[in-house]
Amino acid sequence: MKILIIEDEYLIAEGVALTLQSAGHDVTGIAEDLPSALALAGRETPDMAFVDIKLANGSSGLDVARELKTMGIPCVFATGNPPSKAQAGGVGLGYISKPFSPRVLVQTAAFVSGLLSPSASAGAAPNGFISL
Repeated sequence: MKILIIEDEYLIAEGVALTLQSAGHDVTGIAEDLPSALALAGRETPDMAFVDIKLANGSSGLDVARELKTMGIPCVFATGNPPSKAQAGGVGLGYISKPFSPRVLVQTAAFVSGLLSPSASAGAAPNGFISL
């Protein structure tokens, strides 16, 4: 699956990228704010995105998720500041809370892949994933 990472903390973003790549996913890029996220999403057409809530340059992951949703790209928030259902306003599938384990990250990507594939069964949401 092609995954975009939207995270402004370099070491976290690199750790997420390496974890997803080692699980067989294609990380299409790392963005740190709204403009860079939209540019990468438009160029790379990812299948999904992991999005932090607090981003660089005053950007909000909620705004990023709204824009990505209009592009048909589902998001999972990967954040220490999880939104409520009211805050998320239907723009994210759910969230995983920092600090999350590599296992939860990989299982969440697999779960979303199952949701997106008409021929596959999504199965149960992994422990640590909270639906919105």
